[in-house]
Amino acid sequence: METLEAAVRACVDVAGDAIEEKDQGGVQLALRYARAIDEAGLEGGQTLTKALYLGPHLLNTLIELGLTPEKKPKAEVTGAPETARVTDELSALRSRHRGRA
Repeated sequence: METLEAAVRACVDVAGDAIEEKDQGGVQLALRYARAIDEAGLEGGQTLTKALYLGPHLLNTLIELGLTPEKKPKAEVTGAPETARVTDELSALRSRHRGRA
């Protein structure tokens, strides 16, 4: 099984020239987060549970480095008409609820 640190290194390698010298601090931070999570995984228990709180920080660092694919909110992918329909329904429900008060 590949370690999280190895996966982060692989992402950096694939990014190639997109990772500039100015990004090296972020790269080192991401590697440190990944290493801490990997090491905690070997210990398990509460240590692992605590280390998993680093996950969102690691993900945010990877996003800042451009090492994750951009994902659009589902409404943008499927189109705005569905979002507008739901918004209209919610507005109608709120109006009806206010009328009861």
